Amino acid sequence: MKKILVVDDEKNIQVSLASVLEDEGYHTFFASSGEEALEKISNINPDAVLLDIWLPGIDGLETLDRILTGDPSQIVIMISGHGSITAAVSAVKLGAYDFLEKPLSLDKVLFVLKRGLEHKQVLEENLKLKSMLEAQSRTETDERGDTGQKRDSSGILTYDYSDPKVSRPQRTVRDSSIFYGIGLHSGQKTGMVIKPLPPGKGIRFENISENGYVPARVEYLDSTNHATSVKRDRLEARTIEHLMATLHAFGITNLAIKINKEVPIGDGSASAFCDFIRSSGVVDQEAFIPEVVIDRPLIIGDESEQGKFIRVDPADHFEVRYTLIYPEPLGRMSHHFILDGPESFEKEIAPARTYGFMHEMNELSKLGLAEGGRMNNFILIDEGKVINTSLRFPDELARHKILDIIGDFYLLGRPIRGRVTAQRTGHADNARMVNLIREQFLRA
Repeated sequence: MKKILVVDDEKNIQVSLASVLEDEGYHTFFASSGEEALEKISNINPDAVLLDIWLPGIDGLETLDRILTGDPSQIVIMISGHGSITAAVSAVKLGAYDFLEKPLSLDKVLFVLKRGLEHKQVLEENLKLKSMLEAQSRTETDERGDTGQKRDSSGILTYDYSDPKVSRPQRTVRDSSIFYGIGLHSGQKTGMVIKPLPPGKGIRFENISENGYVPARVEYLDSTNHATSVKRDRLEARTIEHLMATLHAFGITNLAIKINKEVPIGDGSASAFCDFIRSSGVVDQEAFIPEVVIDRPLIIGDESEQGKFIRVDPADHFEVRYTLIYPEPLGRMSHHFILDGPESFEKEIAPARTYGFMHEMNELSKLGLAEGGRMNNFILIDEGKVINTSLRFPDELARHKILDIIGDFYLLGRPIRGRVTAQRTGHADNARMVNLIREQFLRA
């Protein structure tokens, strides 16, 4: 039974909250001052705290600061009948999970409390995983010994993308790390743990609560409905394309990614994943992986001025030219990108955010999708106009399509050398071409 501490000096608030919380199966405790709250927290170790700002003695904000100093993972939901934007912002900056105003909506209290407890569970599971991974990493490092490899100031071991050889060093990350966020389609607060893997293991997705893994390969493609997902038996990984694009750009070939079904969306782009991989460090391994070298054209669709098609041709690098065609005022936009290293990807493609149309929102909601869409993690378009943000590039929508292609094409399981030309296509078309390349170039 989850333990909830209600900190409020108004008896009627204590009584009303106790009634609804006990009915929902929570074990409720009370404190009427900050000092009493701190004492009870040390004694009962509650799972969450409902804390009034206006308290006798130590006020709510000071109490909040002391609670989180002792336990940064504690879920504290601030409440106040005389709140202000300034107080709410101060509470959130100090680390409060949320802020509710009196008179309290008991339904909203339960909703926010449930989300907070789910968030805490993810944090605790990820912290346990991080501890396990760090212990395992130390053991593996001791067994391997010092490799003698050198890194630049950012921890990156780089290799020359223009090297004419058709093989590249296999790569993984230096350290296990944790990334937190919200799932775009599930709307659930979630986390992601990455762990280095030895050469030849590939990129794989694992689940925080089940054994096994699903390889990040086109053979395990499960869905291309508004996002790319892979599945194997009961294990699945959804909305993987932005992370896969980042791994493609950094040349990561061996990595375990532990999630709760869906990769966090970040701000709708891949920039946060780039920062995450850089902070984890990238290391070359003592093994090589051959590129998929396109030596003849392949095409799917209608290659006309207004047609929908995707085509690959021989080239010296992996490059993508994408064209979008929408009614005015969006109109026609196009962008050409050559993947010559992670730096160009971080600058030109990674910041491009996912986008959607107002008329699609209700339909997506009926399908149980886009539940994590927020005004700050995607571009919303209505009647041909962006209504919630400013574009980062004039052709940001086309650049985001290139981001998706870079991610989806990495489901081949190895780097690719060829030119992709696409127009009016999406994840399903990318998957068809990736499968065609696999059939033509990777099967004996």
